Amino acid sequence: MSSKKSTNFNYNLLTMKQSFCLLLLAICFAASAQQNITEQGKSYKITSKYNMFPDSVRNASPRIYDGKTYTAKEHYSDSSAYIFVPDYFDKTKAFQFVLWFHGWGNNIDTALAQYKLQQQFYDAHLNAIFVFPEGPKNAPDSYAGKFEKADSFNHFLNDVYRFLLKEKILRTHVPYELILAGHSGAYRAIAYLLLHASTACKGIFLFDALYAEQEKFAMHLQQHPNTKLINIFTDEGGTYQNSKGLITDMNAWKWNYLEKEEDDCTATDLKNNRIIFLHSKKKHNDVIANQNNFQRFLASMK
Repeated sequence: MSSKKSTNFNYNLLTMKQSFCLLLLAICFAASAQQNITEQGKSYKITSKYNMFPDSVRNASPRIYDGKTYTAKEHYSDSSAYIFVPDYFDKTKAFQFVLWFHGWGNNIDTALAQYKLQQQFYDAHLNAIFVFPEGPKNAPDSYAGKFEKADSFNHFLNDVYRFLLKEKILRTHVPYELILAGHSGAYRAIAYLLLHASTACKGIFLFDALYAEQEKFAMHLQQHPNTKLINIFTDEGGTYQNSKGLITDMNAWKWNYLEKEEDDCTATDLKNNRIIFLHSKKKHNDVIANQNNFQRFLASMK
């Protein structure tokens, strides 16, 4: 083989290797930012190193519950987040990031299906973007990992924001706020975000989730008079006493609030009251999708 042919061969081989590497990079990126276009909008799966997990605490000390060990590899290694942008989203107007946090024994996919979260979000017709970070995956755990530390969530939200800018979903300098919502063990992640998030919180929705951290919720409501709280609780879900106790505290503080049965609560009630306690006769897992409560709560924020 001549020197010239050898040079061309090496050059072509190098070009092929470079093209292959670029293809691999493209595949890797597609896997970390999957896009799905539906009749109702666009959805994405992204990853962020600032998401709740992996986390040094669970890596060092696995969760043990009821005699079973929940390993970091299986339950605390998923750094993904689901994003849904409805087709009616107007990027020229102020908007909200609606963040949902799942409870024990769930993950993004199971919670989306079980509670019809995306459909309820869409039907509320709020100018908002739905963001669902993965938490303790299929584990009996409320621990929020890196979100319990200062700045991690802010970096996570910046990752989401930059990704949506790149996708031309957002425009810079358009104001936005947070709505924090979740079921059951999600209370802990929400409570810590109220301490650490640098973005203003417009609403807090607790779906049978007030198991602890009442002081964090009360302090935030006191310091941020424009934040709305809707707390729905059941008899058997484990949140009844804490909800009633917080109501007792608010009576002593002479705070205005609405306490009502879920079945008697109207759209006007939800719209016109800042702090709302709803007692539900339903079971723990039925307070989200039954009567489309997530949709109703979101619609009250317009």
